[in-house]
Amino acid sequence: MNTLVYRLEKEQTIKTVEDLSSLESSIRFFVNYWVYDGVVYENKGNYFTDDQYVMELYECKGEEPYDDAIEKAPNTIEYRLFHSDRKVVKESIKTDLDDVMLALSLDSVTIENDTYKRLSLEFDEDRNVFVYYLNG
Repeated sequence: MNTLVYRLEKEQTIKTVEDLSSLESSIRFFVNYWVYDGVVYENKGNYFTDDQYVMELYECKGEEPYDDAIEKAPNTIEYRLFHSDRKVVKESIKTDLDDVMLALSLDSVTIENDTYKRLSLEFDEDRNVFVYYLNG
């Protein structure tokens, strides 16, 4: 099992998560943004040191979690158009992390006969939800 430390600009530790599987650690490395305690952070990279993984973050000032966000089932993926309203166009609940990783790894998705490219990914720790941003 792995330990992951979320660190703001190599200085301040924001959160430490212990006992993560390698798959869950990899999924967290894969996302571009992370939401925790009402703050949006950008993933600037990760590394391994002192028997733990570290994700370096940058606080995205001016960005806020969604007003329409509600708590959902674990491993829910929200597909949101990347517009000013960023509305949810589809939701998918995955039963295990293998399915989550596979879904997030896709470069594009087709929803109601329209194909969208992935722009970025987010993990909202506050709601335990993944957000897949679509061009639109």
